[in-house]
Amino acid sequence: MKKYLLSKRTISGIIVITVIIIIAAISSRNSTATSNQTSTTAPVAVEVSPVVVSPLSETITAVGNVSAMTDAVVSSETAGRVTRVAVKVGDHVKTGQMLFQIDDELRAIAVEQAKAQLLAAETNFTKSQKDYARAQKLFASKDISDAELEGNKLGMQAAEAQYKSALVGLKLAQRQYDDTKIKSPINGIVASRRVDLGEMVSPGRDVANVVDISKVKVKLSIPEEQIGLLRVKQPATLRIDSDPSTEFKGMVYTIGAKTETPNGHSYPVEVIVENKNVSVLKAGMFARVSIQVRTAQNALIISKESLMNEDTGPQVYVVENNIAKLRSVKLGIRSADKVQVIDGLKKGDLVISFGQKKLKDGSPVQYK
Repeated sequence: MKKYLLSKRTISGIIVITVIIIIAAISSRNSTATSNQTSTTAPVAVEVSPVVVSPLSETITAVGNVSAMTDAVVSSETAGRVTRVAVKVGDHVKTGQMLFQIDDELRAIAVEQAKAQLLAAETNFTKSQKDYARAQKLFASKDISDAELEGNKLGMQAAEAQYKSALVGLKLAQRQYDDTKIKSPINGIVASRRVDLGEMVSPGRDVANVVDISKVKVKLSIPEEQIGLLRVKQPATLRIDSDPSTEFKGMVYTIGAKTETPNGHSYPVEVIVENKNVSVLKAGMFARVSIQVRTAQNALIISKESLMNEDTGPQVYVVENNIAKLRSVKLGIRSADKVQVIDGLKKGDLVISFGQKKLKDGSPVQYK
């Protein structure tokens, strides 16, 4: 019987082949395990919101300072000492109501003197009229010459001029007397008082500030990409930090045609607001304004949180049979947290509003 002896080279070859077979078997088992794990991937927990139909309004928001619709600086038109102060800061005043009294003694005397001069001029004018009428009759009967008639006529005209001058003098004296009573030019509230009792004032001296805040205005700066959406009389709402729960109603009053900023990319807009509570809304307050620019009735609405890829084309994930499906959508108007969908969705579709950043098209999901 022959004995076959294996060489060392043959033995080494057998060992190498055996190792290769073992590695291949292990890789096959790992691949199968990975495939099975993939096929049983756990669904991603997400939050969903159904597409609803509702009215939606698009708004532009901005901030500004509240100012009075009418702001009058009251100045003295005469010189003298303040003899009476009739108001204090915060008082409500009417048009023509006296705020301050300036010493009027000398001006009262001037008025009486002007009245006396007017009376004398009126008497002289009346007498000259009668003299001229008699002269006309005498001239008609040829009892006086042309020169005498002309003299009477000239005397009457001179008396008339003196009478008119006296009328003007009385009006001037009366105006100077009236100017000693400094009055409010508008209905409003005394915002500041700048003189006190006994103080000397001169013509042009500012003595008070009266503001009418029954209507207020807020000046806003609107960027050029939004200014085209604004129209005069569009509805607006205003809120202030001191009373954020109160909402004031107003409308767009003016829209600037020229930028007021150095970079040239924003425009001035004024909003006026009916101020029914002047104790709450005051001039100088910081205000937050929302202007309603567009409204859609029966709009398909989703939350802004649902949107993906807005820069390249808006998309959302919709749940179908617990699978996330990526859809492209066409958008309409927007509010602070909602957006209108014009195309790509229908009422009742379940749109993923939270957790969508972890998804891919076709990912399994679960939700409550």
